[in-house]
Amino acid sequence: MTRAYSSDLRERVLRACEAGGETQSSIARRFEVSQATVSSWRKQAREEGRHEAKAHAGGRVMLAGDLPELDAVVADHTDAQLAQYAHWLEERTGRRHSLPALCRALQRLGWRRKKSPCTPASTSVPMYRRIAKPGARISPPGQPRI
Repeated sequence: MTRAYSSDLRERVLRACEAGGETQSSIARRFEVSQATVSSWRKQAREEGRHEAKAHAGGRVMLAGDLPELDAVVADHTDAQLAQYAHWLEERTGRRHSLPALCRALQRLGWRRKKSPCTPASTSVPMYRRIAKPGARISPPGQPRI
């Protein structure tokens, strides 16, 4: 994925456009951006009065405040399935979370699904096991893991 253009570059492009004397295509070539980018920035400046990029929307939230609750639920019931964890977590917190979100949160907490043979799930064998040690530092949502 490409990186976002700097706000300084956007300002310089818009100043060049406002100064006049050059076409959008020549400005695009000079600043090494596409003509569509120049056109889009000019339109935003004209219609919205905005000379900077919109703030990032934030991305997905990974059960932010519910991670400790989820960790406790899984520690109590290592043999349960994902749908059961979702139900128990909803009972504890009053908030419903999707199964994919729970799966990502479990991975972030260090829980990994136990591999089993191609037979029906056994209730005597744990479905999840912890990879990370209890109390290990977990990077907050939105920050890269190192």
